[in-house]
Amino acid sequence: MRISRRSLMAGAGALGTAALLGACEGGDGPKAGAGSEAPPGSLSGEVTVLTPAFTTTEAQQVFTKIVADFNKVYPDVKVTPDFSDYSKLNEKLTASIAGAIIPDVIMSGIGWVEPFADKGIYAEFDSSVTEDLDYVPEILGPCTYQDKLYALPILLDTRGMIGNRKLWDAVGVSEAPTSFEDFRSLAAELTSGSQYGVLISGSPRQVFATMLGAAGGAMFSEDGSTPQFTSPESVRALECMVGLIEDGSTAWDYKPAEGSPHPFLSGKLGMSLFSSVDWQDWNEAEPDLLSEEGSILFSNTDQRDSNFLGGTLVSRSLQSKNPEAADAFVKALAGEQAVTDICEDQIRVPPLPGIIESSDVLKDNRFIENGVKTLEFASYEGGTAAWMDIRGQLDPILEEALLGKTPVDAALEKADAMAQDAIDRL
Repeated sequence: MRISRRSLMAGAGALGTAALLGACEGGDGPKAGAGSEAPPGSLSGEVTVLTPAFTTTEAQQVFTKIVADFNKVYPDVKVTPDFSDYSKLNEKLTASIAGAIIPDVIMSGIGWVEPFADKGIYAEFDSSVTEDLDYVPEILGPCTYQDKLYALPILLDTRGMIGNRKLWDAVGVSEAPTSFEDFRSLAAELTSGSQYGVLISGSPRQVFATMLGAAGGAMFSEDGSTPQFTSPESVRALECMVGLIEDGSTAWDYKPAEGSPHPFLSGKLGMSLFSSVDWQDWNEAEPDLLSEEGSILFSNTDQRDSNFLGGTLVSRSLQSKNPEAADAFVKALAGEQAVTDICEDQIRVPPLPGIIESSDVLKDNRFIENGVKTLEFASYEGGTAAWMDIRGQLDPILEEALLGKTPVDAALEKADAMAQDAIDRL
């Protein structure tokens, strides 16, 4: 799903730059958190935070620093974190909703906003919260539900394609492909004997989301009420993925063995998907191959450029018992200093592009740099309030086509019916 700049900014409130959040159940009722920003020292009480973003000792030390900086301004606010991880986050959040003990501040992933905003768990941000934050508008798409902003990005993961220049030169290619046909043709040229030309394995739905974005499509209608898995764009995207396999250019089970170097690092693979988190290990292993002279970074391209976007977002609970203090902590977490500290510690793509220019830790990282440059081409999963029920069922359906067990059209019809059934149950 993508969101246009126009629809993102349409209907933006005019509550003033100091208003951080405006929340209401069902879209009606008084705004919460509107008004003047709380003066230093004026807040007190507890703010509870559920977060999957600080799972290591080092990351938790960064969180402690953020809280310490926050307490310099609001010393009487106690911030109590619940450090979870993504494998347990949905379970914890669902249990807290059932027990009516919902954390004040919730950090979650892309695709989570629509389900929890629809349930009335997340509070709506007033548009003024982004005025001093230099976001690329496209990354606020997954933070938005029904043209209302419910989350802010804290750290991002991006994906792209990397090509081995030496192998490209050998087949007389110097420019990245600009269509699915060119992509398949290049992959076939780079395939030699038992050596595949491209590696595209990963989460089926996330690779599909990237290719679908390149084809100019989306998983769901703009209002999230109708799946679009049988659209011409969806068919074209999955046909390209399956076509690469049928051409003999790759195999769906072609992936790095656990504990082994990535196949691209062998110098014998023509091109591969990469994640922004791969840079340190890859560059340490093969710095010459990872240099600009050794490799080319590019986007999946057909009707448009497309790079998969993942990451961690922050929201405020609509049921917070201490909303002003929670608002203030959300603003602190999303601020430039906190985001810099988090992204430098975890080596992640910062949602504020200016950070990379001043960060000695991030600025020489080609994958991070590429991630920042391609944020405007973001493609991501989700787009409906039923996504949490759909996502786990979508992977095996797509995989049936990728393994040659089900024709593309049949697999997409199955995905469409499954998704519509989930939406109808809302």
